[in-house]
Amino acid sequence: MNNTTTKKFSLGGWWARRREGSLVLALRGRCPPATAAAEQIPPAVRTAWAHHAPDEFPGLAIGDGAWLRCSLGLAQFFEACRLQREQGPCALPSKAADSVWHVWLKLDPIGLAEWQQRYFGRVVEHREYVDLGAPLDDCLARAWAGACRSEGHSPLGSKLPLLFALDGLLRLPTGWAYRLEKGALVHRQIDGFGQPSGDAFAHAAVAAGGLAALGLVSEAELAAQRRRQSDGGSSCGSSWDANGSCDASADGGCSSGSGCGGGD
Repeated sequence: MNNTTTKKFSLGGWWARRREGSLVLALRGRCPPATAAAEQIPPAVRTAWAHHAPDEFPGLAIGDGAWLRCSLGLAQFFEACRLQREQGPCALPSKAADSVWHVWLKLDPIGLAEWQQRYFGRVVEHREYVDLGAPLDDCLARAWAGACRSEGHSPLGSKLPLLFALDGLLRLPTGWAYRLEKGALVHRQIDGFGQPSGDAFAHAAVAAGGLAALGLVSEAELAAQRRRQSDGGSSCGSSWDANGSCDASADGGCSSGSGCGGGD
């Protein structure tokens, strides 16, 4: 290997590290309460997750970047539940986030409950979606509204919050890839190659009318959206990348399913 080749490899590695560092900063800045909580997850949980989560979720990445995203996703879900506590239960839209929840429940349920109480003021019980006591689409809409607000933007906006983009970002087989299309949230299942596949299913409760009916958006937000539409304004709003920017060509953000959830 000559000096020119060595320099190319060194430069490539430097750019990769710099880009990953920028992505990490962007991820941690999306939802500060989730970041503060995720940073206090005991190391033993991460170790157990790396050993056991891929058994339940085949194809799940377990590197540093994957752990950061999964742990932040779970913490953001609990923050969304906190923000929507008065509205009702939330559905968890990410198997990647659920992978951390499952492992922690088996490893140390008492420690998990104490962590939840400390950072989110309550303990969110893990329930199958059929036990949430409310229509699944409504529960998903509450999770959507809470996750959007946890990142400081309106549920009527054009960005997917991390919680909804997570499985697509990790290309998790059997996970859920979500996407915003013409103001509506749709989903596809992620196939064994990490790509969204099959028919897309829309979530009416996450559209403007559904969110309004559930009391999840204000009249001011609806009025602002109407003004944008009447002005002919549009934003890219197809999916969300790890930098928090819109990318209409990205495929990593679309799916509908929810396997569990929590909240009162």
